[in-house]
Amino acid sequence: MRDIRYLLTAWGNWSGSRIGTEYKAAWPFVTASSDLRPMLSDADGETVDRAVGRLKHFDPLGYDIVVAYYKGKVSCRAIARKIENRPDYVTACLARAEAYIAGRVAELLEAA
Repeated sequence: MRDIRYLLTAWGNWSGSRIGTEYKAAWPFVTASSDLRPMLSDADGETVDRAVGRLKHFDPLGYDIVVAYYKGKVSCRAIARKIENRPDYVTACLARAEAYIAGRVAELLEAA
């Protein structure tokens, strides 16, 4: 589970720094040597993006939590306040969504 969290963190950084597939990074003044955040290549980012997108059909709340947590950098406690639920419920939904995404990523990489 630890690897999927790193992968999703890198995906959040990758997707947050992209304008579109045909454009370069949104922050051109940041050089690769000064950016220490984990990032993905475009091919890996698209693979994770497909897995996260598929989660939306399976578990819409889990999708919203994953996007808010990894792409929006919102804490589980803040998400829980927003949806008026307990933080442990949000953490459980996030763990379930991470497991689903890990399975989909493994399946997509196996097919490639």
